[in-house]
Amino acid sequence: MNDPAKKYFSPKISDRDRAIFEAGIALGMAIHQFTGIPIRFREEVELLRKVIEYAITSQPFKKEAHVKIDIDINGTERSRDPYKYTTLKSRNMDITIVVEYGNAIVRARLKYIPELDYSLAYIEDVVEKCSTTAISTE
Repeated sequence: MNDPAKKYFSPKISDRDRAIFEAGIALGMAIHQFTGIPIRFREEVELLRKVIEYAITSQPFKKEAHVKIDIDINGTERSRDPYKYTTLKSRNMDITIVVEYGNAIVRARLKYIPELDYSLAYIEDVVEKCSTTAISTE
């Protein structure tokens, strides 16, 4: 693995630490970059889902991204009112990503948790790579 930025990180940072850090960067980007986007038509939801996946996997060390968007656009598509639309909120997104850095693989998630009334970014799994280890977003 070639990481020209590695020299800027403390030598105390393990591959596991860095993979977790990279996962946090990706989930934070998804929340802050895409929250507030206006949505009026159903086909926009699918396009936006794909754009978020591509944006995540374009970042260094992001191997997989799976995005679900659950948003109610009923009434916006048929409305003749030009101001009638909804906006994407973090609670509408369920994002799972896989980050691979050195010997570590992390699966992280952003999901709205009703009991917390909060969109929580969290780590679902962390493993050290071996010849048969694999983590997937599915």
